[in-house]
Amino acid sequence: MIDPKQRILVVRFSALGDVVMTVPVVKAFLSAHPETEVIMLSDKKMADLFLGIERLIFVGADLKGKHKGLLGIYRLYQELKKAYQFDKVADLHGVIRSHLLRLLFRMNKKTTAVIDKGRFEKFALVRKENKIYRPLKHSTERYVDVFRMLGFKGLGKQSFTQETIHFDSSNKNIEKGARIKMGFAPFAKHVPKMYPLDQFIEVMRYFDNDQYALYFFGGGPVEMAFIKEWENTFTNAVVFNHQLGLADELKLMSTMQVMVTMDSANMHMASLVQVPVVSIWGPTHPHAGFYGLGQDPTNAVQLSLACRPCSVFGNKKCWRGDHACMQEITSKTIIARIEKLIS
Repeated sequence: MIDPKQRILVVRFSALGDVVMTVPVVKAFLSAHPETEVIMLSDKKMADLFLGIERLIFVGADLKGKHKGLLGIYRLYQELKKAYQFDKVADLHGVIRSHLLRLLFRMNKKTTAVIDKGRFEKFALVRKENKIYRPLKHSTERYVDVFRMLGFKGLGKQSFTQETIHFDSSNKNIEKGARIKMGFAPFAKHVPKMYPLDQFIEVMRYFDNDQYALYFFGGGPVEMAFIKEWENTFTNAVVFNHQLGLADELKLMSTMQVMVTMDSANMHMASLVQVPVVSIWGPTHPHAGFYGLGQDPTNAVQLSLACRPCSVFGNKKCWRGDHACMQEITSKTIIARIEKLIS
C-alpha cells in the first residue's frame, strides 16, 4: 500500500528532447497516483517545462557550476537530502552522474530504479551488417518501466491522454481567410541529422506566399544568423523574439498548424503541444524509440536504405561518405508530405 503523499525523486538531466519526453510520463504518473508527489530533478534551464504541474516540485541542478563533477554531484546529494523527504528514486537517465546520485541514495536506504536503455537492441538496429530491423520501445515506455520497477502500477499507453500530453491549450482551428501558420526548425544538435540547408530553403520558399505565415525556430549564434537572414528574405516570414523562455516558446509553437523539423528537440516540443510534425530522418530512425509522442508515423520523411539507420543519436559520420540518407530526399517529397498533412 502506497503511503499518502508519498514523494518520489525523478532524475533526468539533458538533453532537451529527452527531458521534454519526461513531461507526459510524469503527468500521467501523477494522474494515475493522486496520493504521490514528484520532486523533479533536471538541469535548471528545464524548469519551464514543468510549470503548472500539480504535486510536482522542480529542482534545478547547476551542472556547469556548483554541481559539476563528482564533488558537485555529492554536493547536490547533500542538498536534496537536507531539503526534501522521499523514499524512492527513479533514474530516467542512467549516466555516470545519475548512477552516482542513485548509489548515494541507496546507501541512505532509499529504494531506487534505473532506466534500461536497451543498448544491445539499439546496437543491433544500427550496426553496419546483420541489422535486426524492428521497432524498439519508445523512450516514454522506458521511462514508465522505471516507475513500474518501483512498484507503481496503472501506467500504460492509455495513460497518455490529451490532458497529460498537452502542455498548454490552444485553438488550432483555422479561421476562414486566416493564414496557415507553419513552423520550420531545420537544425539539430548533430550535423548528420540535418537536411541540407539549401534544399530546406527550397521547401520554405515554396510556401512563401500569402496563404502561409512562416515561423523559424532555432537557437545559438550560428542558427540565429541563418534565421535573421530568412526573416529578411522571405516575404511571409513572421519576426518574433527568439530569446523566449521554454514556456513562451511552447505557447508560440502551440499556435502552429504544422511544424517541419529534423529528429530534434523541436519535434518533441511540438509533440508536447500536439502540433502535427513533418520530420526528416537520415542516419537515425524512428524505430530507435525517439519518434515524437503521438505523431503520425507516415509523417516521417525517410528513405529505405540498407545502411539505415547507422546511428542511434546521429553523432557519427557517414561511413559511405555521401550522406545519401539525407542528400537523396528531394525537397518535392517533403513539400508533398506537408501539403498532404495540411490539406
